[in-house]
Amino acid sequence: MSLKKQFAVTLASVGLGAALIGGGTFALFTSEAQNTGNTFAAGSVEVSLDKPDKTLYFDVKDIAPGDTGSQTVTVKNGGTLQLRYDLATTLEGELGQGDNPLKITIKDASDNVITPGTENNRVLDAGQSEVLTVSYELPIDAGNEYQGKGATLGLKVLAEQTKNN
Repeated sequence: MSLKKQFAVTLASVGLGAALIGGGTFALFTSEAQNTGNTFAAGSVEVSLDKPDKTLYFDVKDIAPGDTGSQTVTVKNGGTLQLRYDLATTLEGELGQGDNPLKITIKDASDNVITPGTENNRVLDAGQSEVLTVSYELPIDAGNEYQGKGATLGLKVLAEQTKNN
């Protein structure tokens, strides 16, 4: 074999040996890390009143012009997210119509009037509740056209999350 070929074979052998030694060394210096079991859970929006549906706040009989009354209503956030709520009311029946109908007023603990059907945007944190006062009044000016008439009041709380909204 020629000297050049012998030199080339020797050089290739030395290079291959060095690569094997270096590769073996790198295999000893390794590392690994992991993080498993991460969890995600959605929050909840759950609004309620202190009386379930069909359990009456009012059952007023023999109302006459000038009569008034009130009842407290508690709105509670039973969910895990902060919520914003609005109120809606329905007053059905002839006692709620005409020139001097039965009047319904809702106030918060600071005596501020809450107007149902408008964006009041009342906010409750998770687990928090708010006491409202619902009042009724049949005006003193209500005439004979209201005798024997009735009305039915419905209260509804509409809630949505405040986060990312």
